[in-house]
Amino acid sequence: MPRRFNVNMDPANSSTDHYGSGVTGATFTMDETDSGDSLARQPIVLNNDARDDAAITLTFVGTDADGKAQTEVTAGPGISTTVTATKFYLTLTSVTPVSTIGANTYDIGYTDIIVSKTYPLNHWSDVAAPINVVETGTADFTAELTFDPPNRPKEFTWTDQNSPTWAASTNISGATASVFTTLDVGAYAFRMKINSYTDTAELDFWISQTESR
Repeated sequence: MPRRFNVNMDPANSSTDHYGSGVTGATFTMDETDSGDSLARQPIVLNNDARDDAAITLTFVGTDADGKAQTEVTAGPGISTTVTATKFYLTLTSVTPVSTIGANTYDIGYTDIIVSKTYPLNHWSDVAAPINVVETGTADFTAELTFDPPNRPKEFTWTDQNSPTWAASTNISGATASVFTTLDVGAYAFRMKINSYTDTAELDFWISQTESR
């Protein structure tokens, strides 16, 4: 039986304060704890004040695009600057400073860079998987593949989606229009990454691949 995936990515408008506006003190109160569009995004934290907080650290806690728990620690933002998390979060439970930021205030939002969940591919097939991507509006997107094997066949037992190495596919890298092509042979898994987009942009993609070796 072939593997088939039909996926829709309809991102919400980008937001600089989706998760919190004017948060302060030692524990931030989150306005939202999910992305709002069922897509995993990179959180950003903007320092609204003229005090340099680069010496403190921020701990991000949430889940990745596949719903796996993940966390990371970043340096705080400098004077009136923004820091960006490395990982992509489907949910963002908390952002916590190592010490209070006093009367300083931050906005917590997200970038317009997005990843889909992880979709398995047949690593053993010598036939490239066809993929059809239909773009509505304006977006820049890349099909990313990993050649790192999961711990058990057909099970993604990585710590989180950031654990394996992801590489741009040969045929879809920085694409800006609908495309029908194939993914590289030998990959274990695939995800779609939106590098940038304008409001109302949308991606639909279909993948079909044989299960046989």
